[in-house]
Amino acid sequence: MADTQPKRPKMFDVTAAEISRLVTVFYARIRQHEELGPVFDAAVADWPAHEAKIAAFWRGAILREEGYSGNPMQMHLANTAILPEHFPLWLDLFRDTAQRELDPETAHAFANLADRIGKGLSYGIENFRQPDGAPPVLT
Repeated sequence: MADTQPKRPKMFDVTAAEISRLVTVFYARIRQHEELGPVFDAAVADWPAHEAKIAAFWRGAILREEGYSGNPMQMHLANTAILPEHFPLWLDLFRDTAQRELDPETAHAFANLADRIGKGLSYGIENFRQPDGAPPVLT
């Protein structure tokens, strides 16, 4: 039976090539980052494969392409070296890279989406790592 669901429109105007370039430049900067570099270097054994997977994630989220398989929350929770305080650093670097690599409107939309995803991951890590019975982290 054919899928009769219409494809959802892309979130904003960006190409797959722009996503790939942003991911490549961003992770080159991550590897040089004083605090984030060591965390990523310990977790990523194959940078080209990691970048391809992350680019597929963004293409799926923004362009609605199929091809990404993974669970970002599980991956981040499993790595105890990833701390909630890393996310603002990651997001600042991502926003700066987007502003350097994309037109202003696209950079703004991309960075806002990254902010929402990053905040969700950060809150998830904080809440899942709380001691039993601790109140949830809401802000």
